[in-house]
Amino acid sequence: MKKLLLSLAFVFSFVLHVDAQYKIGDIYDKDGIKGVVVKVDEKGEHGLVMSLTGCGDRWCKNDVKTAVGATNENDGAANMAAVKKYITTKKLSWDMFPLFNWAKELGEGWYIPAKNELKTIAENINGGSLDKYNQKNFKAFDKILKKNEGKGMIANGMAKSNDFLTMYSSTESMQNMVVTLEFSESAGSSIAQLGLGKFAPRKGALKFADGLKKMTGGKTLGNQYSRAVHKF
Repeated sequence: MKKLLLSLAFVFSFVLHVDAQYKIGDIYDKDGIKGVVVKVDEKGEHGLVMSLTGCGDRWCKNDVKTAVGATNENDGAANMAAVKKYITTKKLSWDMFPLFNWAKELGEGWYIPAKNELKTIAENINGGSLDKYNQKNFKAFDKILKKNEGKGMIANGMAKSNDFLTMYSSTESMQNMVVTLEFSESAGSSIAQLGLGKFAPRKGALKFADGLKKMTGGKTLGNQYSRAVHKF
């Protein structure tokens, strides 16, 4: 166990000085809030924790055919408030917004991260940039999640088994679209995948794209799995 922790500390060593209270990859378990630290200030005292598990359901159901005003790119809590206002104004049920309903049921203060929050989270795990997918870092991070009975951020199974799972942000881009973070494969990576399966290293970048609000990860591919965050 000590060897594993030292290894993970080395992988995420780019984030903070050693005497910080919390570091990227630490488990935060306080006042009923439990998750993995994905963003911290310079002293390691405040930041964001990410849920150990996630949700593969859609952003909203097909019945919601208009934008709801969740356009904040920096604060997902503001987008959560916009969704709540829309539900109240239109006299709808939270069931119309499965992803947000899941986050709400985690407890007070949990929300789906906005675009730039999601960007910061991914950069912190990936090594500071999204330009080159760092499979080693994400595998190390997955070990932390799974050790604490969570689900990893990399797809399971032989096909594309080392791909980053697509994540919804809470930020709308247009009426039927929302900003998503996904793995963009580089040339030649898929050829190696055909020959070596899950043992082939995945090469590419993490990029933002517009995704349909109504899409889910699906029971077969399972390539979408969003998370919630909580401030501390």
